[in-house]
Amino acid sequence: MKIWEKNYVLTMSLLIVILFGGIFIIQQYSFYANLDKCCESSLFNERSLEYALQPFLEEAGGEARLKWYCEDLEKQNMFLQVKRQNSILADNRPFLWEGEEEKDFQIVRNGDKVYTCIANTYTESSSNKVSVIYMEEIGALYETQKKQMMLLLAAAVCIIVILSAILYGMMKRIYAPVSNIAHELRTPLTSIQGYAQYILLGNIEAKDIAFASTQIDEQARHINVLIENLLVMGNLWGGKIEMKQIETEALAKDLKGYFPHLSVESRARYLYGDRALLLSLLRNLASNTCRQGENVSLRFDKDTIILYNEDDHLEEKMLDILNGAHAVPKEKINGKGLGVPLCREIVRMHRWKLKYRNVPEGGLEIRIEMPEH
Repeated sequence: MKIWEKNYVLTMSLLIVILFGGIFIIQQYSFYANLDKCCESSLFNERSLEYALQPFLEEAGGEARLKWYCEDLEKQNMFLQVKRQNSILADNRPFLWEGEEEKDFQIVRNGDKVYTCIANTYTESSSNKVSVIYMEEIGALYETQKKQMMLLLAAAVCIIVILSAILYGMMKRIYAPVSNIAHELRTPLTSIQGYAQYILLGNIEAKDIAFASTQIDEQARHINVLIENLLVMGNLWGGKIEMKQIETEALAKDLKGYFPHLSVESRARYLYGDRALLLSLLRNLASNTCRQGENVSLRFDKDTIILYNEDDHLEEKMLDILNGAHAVPKEKINGKGLGVPLCREIVRMHRWKLKYRNVPEGGLEIRIEMPEH
C-alpha cells in the first residue's frame, strides 16, 4: 500500500470515528433529555390522578365508577392499581411490578414495551391508607429514538461515502505528482552517478572529461528545475498565491535565462497574476515544446500569452488530453516531471484558460487566456 493510501485510510478511519461517535453522543444526550421530560410528565400525571380519585373514593358506589375511569385511562396508555387499606378497589395493570414495595419510581421493560412505574401512599381524611400504583407506557419514545438513530446512521453513511470519494480523489491528485517526480529524479541522478564514475576512472582524455562535466551540469540543472516545480506545487497546495502586476520585460528576461534561443515579443507592458507561478508555468510549457525544436517564440498581449513552436506537432488524442478533455495518463507525462499537472493547477488557481492547437500552416500554438482581473 502506498503512503498516500495509508494516509487516506487513516484519515477516513478518524473521520468515521469522529462522525459516528459524535452522532452517538448527540443522539444519546437528546434521548435522555426527552426521557427526563417524559418522567417528569409521568410524575405530574400521577399527582393529578391522586386528586381525581378523591370523588370516587368518597361517594357511595364510587368503586364501579373508578373501574370505568381506569378503563378510560387505559386508552391513553395509563394504568392504575388503587388499594384502600388491604382492599383492592381497581386494578388494570398490564403486569405485576416486582419493585413496587421497594421503590416509588422505576422505568420497567415488559416484553417489547417500556413503562414508567410510580408507587405512592397517602392517608385520607378518614385515616384510611390509600396506595396507588401508576403505570404509563412510554415505548413511543424508544421507537422514536430508534428511528432517529437509523436515520442519522443512514445520513452518516451517505456523508462518509461522499467524503471518502472526494478525499480519495483529492489525495490521489495531490500525491500523484510526488510519485512522478520520484521517477523523474531517478533518471538524472543515475546519469550524474554514471558520468561521475566515468571521470573517476582517471584514464580518459580531456575532451571526454569536458563532455561528462557538461552532462553532469545539464542533469543537475534538470534536477534543480524539478525541485523548483515541487516547491511551486507545495505553494499551490498551501493556497499561497499573490496576485499583482508583472512586468513582461522582466519576465521575458528571466525566461531567456533558461531558453537563450527563445524569441520574445511584448505587446503589453504588464500582466496580472502571481509572478513565481506564471514563470513556472511558462518555463514548463517552453521546456516541453522545446524538446521538439528550438524555433520557439513567445508573445505577450494584454490578456493573452501565446507560445509558438513551428517544429512541434501533437496528435489529436494528445491535444484532447492536454486541453482537459481526458485525464492525463501516467505514461503520457513521463519525461515532463510535474509539468502537465503543475500547469493545469496554476491555470486553475488563476482562473485562466490553457489551450493547445496545431496551426494549419504548421507548428504548435499554446495559448494562455487571461481575462482582465
